[in-house]
Formats: sequence, C-alpha cells, structure tokens
Amino acid sequence: MRISAVPSRFNHWIRTRPLQSDIVFATVIWAFMASLMFIASSTNDTAPYDFTWWSLPQLALGLVPIALRRVNMLAAVSLLIVATAFSAFTSWDFIAADGTAYLILTYTAAVHLTPRWSIVTGLIVWITATAWIFVVNGFWDPTSSAYAMVAVNWAMGITSYFIGWIVRYRKQRLHELTERTHIAEATQAALAEQAVGDERRRIARELHDVVAHHLAVIGVMAEGARRSFDSQPDKSKEALDTVSETAREALNQMRSLLTVLRSSEEPETQPLPTLDSIRSLVAQNREAGLPLKYTVKGDYFDLHQGASLAVYRIVQEALTNIIKHVGHNAQSEVILSYEPQQLSVRIINDVGDGAHSPQRAGGHGIIGMRERAHLYGGTLSAEVDDHGGFAVTATFPRAHAQDPATLAKAEQL
Repeated sequence: MRISAVPSRFNHWIRTRPLQSDIVFATVIWAFMASLMFIASSTNDTAPYDFTWWSLPQLALGLVPIALRRVNMLAAVSLLIVATAFSAFTSWDFIAADGTAYLILTYTAAVHLTPRWSIVTGLIVWITATAWIFVVNGFWDPTSSAYAMVAVNWAMGITSYFIGWIVRYRKQRLHELTERTHIAEATQAALAEQAVGDERRRIARELHDVVAHHLAVIGVMAEGARRSFDSQPDKSKEALDTVSETAREALNQMRSLLTVLRSSEEPETQPLPTLDSIRSLVAQNREAGLPLKYTVKGDYFDLHQGASLAVYRIVQEALTNIIKHVGHNAQSEVILSYEPQQLSVRIINDVGDGAHSPQRAGGHGIIGMRERAHLYGGTLSAEVDDHGGFAVTATFPRAHAQDPATLAKAEQL
C-alpha cells in the first residue's frame, strides 16, 4: 500500500465508523490527560488534587460522551449532565475536572447539528459547566475564583462553537462545489454525447447521399451493359468504364467523409463536393443515360462551405430519386439561380414510360433534403405536377448561406 493512500484511508475510516473512531479518540484523550495529571500530582506537592489509580475511571467516565458525540448527541449531552452532577455532589472530582468533553461536544454540535439545535446544545452544555463551577467553588464567596473561571469557560465555549461553525460552513461549501462539479460534468458529458450523436447522424446522411446516388448510377449502367453486351459491345464497354469510374469516385468521397473519424493530423484524401461539383455530377448522370440539362442563372457569389455542400447533396439526392423511380426517356433539368437575396436550385423532370413519381416512392430522401435546407435557414418543397412530373425546389437566404468573409468584404464596399 502506498504511503500517500494512508491519510485517505484513515479519513474514510473516521467518516464511516463514527463510534469506533470516537472511542479511539476518547481513549487517546484519556491517556493524555491521565498522564498530565499524574505527573503534575507526583511532582508538585502544592497541587490542588491528589491523582491516584482510582482517578482513572473517574476521568474515563467524564470522557464517555465524546465516544457518543456523532452517533447520538442527545445521549452524549444527557450523560455529560449526569456525570457533571455526580461529580459536583461527590468526591469524584476528576469526572469533569479537565472540561475537554464540554469543548468537544460544543464543537461537534456546531459542525453536525442545525444552527438552532447547535446553539441550544451549546447553551445546555455550558450552563451545566457553570453550575458545576459554582457548586464546587462556592457561589456566594466574593473571594472565590468561580466568576473568573465561568468567564474563561464561556470564552472557550464560544471559541469552540465558532470553530465548529467555520468547519460546517466549509463542508457545506465543499459539498455545493462538488455537486456543481458533478452537474457540470454530467452536462458536459450529455452535450458531448449529443454532439457525437449529431455527428453520427450527419455522417450517416452523407454516406446515404454518396452511396445511394453512386449505386443507383452503377445499377443503371450495369443493366444497360448487360442488355447491350451481345448487340453493342462498344457501348457495353463504355458503360462498364462508367461503372468503374463511379465506384472509384464513391470510394474517394467515402474516404474523405470518414476522415472525421480519424486523427485530425491525417490529411483528407479528397475535398468534399461544392457547387462547382454539380457540373461533373450532371455529366455523370448524362453518361448513365439520363437526359439532363444544367442551367445557371444570375451573378455568381461565394457560399459557406456547409451551404455549398447542402446544395450539392440536394441535387444529388433528387437525381438519385429520378434514376430510381423515373424512366430514362424523361427529360430532366437542374436550374441553379443566383438571386439578389437568395440562392435557389430547382430539379424538375417529366415522368417517362412505366415510371412513377419519386414522392410516391416514400423513404427518407426528401426529409433529409429538407433538413439540409433548414440547417441554413432555407426551405425545400417537393411537388408533383398535373402530368405526373416531379419538381424539387430549394432556396437558401443569402445572409445565411453566403461565406461570412465574403459578406464582410461586401459590407465594406
């Protein structure tokens, strides 16, 4: 056992074993006081008392209340009163001669009892001590030192009570600080857990967008390659090349995304998509056989990285829904509009033969797109027209979506 652990173990034993520890405490005081009185009595012929072996049980009786002070204060005070009265009217002077029990009980009451009951207990203890002094030394004798002894005893009692009150206050403050620390740690742990959960949901959403879109493209191209394998081998080879390229791109994006789970010192393999990546996304879907048109309107302005990624993911999810649920003969279009107060993106298509609306297909795609738009103060709507076509429209307020650095420069112009 380490030496540094001894004090903590001793303090734990004192707190958890009050009766046993106080018995040891009272025994130590008894041995110390008996030694002092015996030495004083044997070396000083003018000592006011004669300490003999019969004085040892008398001194021990006066210290018994110390052993009960934390387990039963009422019993300790009652025993002290009885012992004091017995000492006052008998020759057993050593029961209350040292006064240690009075000081320790007063201190204990101030530490462990409520303020009201600690004051009541202190008054009872020291009224008892005062009565003993007057009975033993004489109340009516003007030459008696009883009054001086009473004044000294009350001063010592008040000091003992004040020390106990300070200890009680410090314990209360320590307990409050400990509780606050525990609450702060619990709150911090809850916030950290919530942050981890939010990050996991964000990663899951990103993985869904990446994997769902690219697998949809791979599925379409693989099906086309299978159908044209015998009749048009060249087109089958082109389709398989597109499958290979799409798979590699999906893998690279997944690697870039999963770097958030690694050490911050590891470099990212590929940056996350932005608005500029929409053009390559459109080209990829065209290679998959989707008749797709891409239009950009208005004057370009920079967007916050998160908002730019949100726009890209909305377009990606909408095109994924088109590939999964709409025929390949359907005409589709992506319109990106830079407006004075907002950025809007619209993905529309006409339903082809044998297709059904993405909205009827259900799933979490539209919910995820709407959450991305709301994250940057935007809105998203998904509607079916009278001809069965499907349109997704997302708007991002410029004040929320634009890069803060760009906004600051614009305000200075």
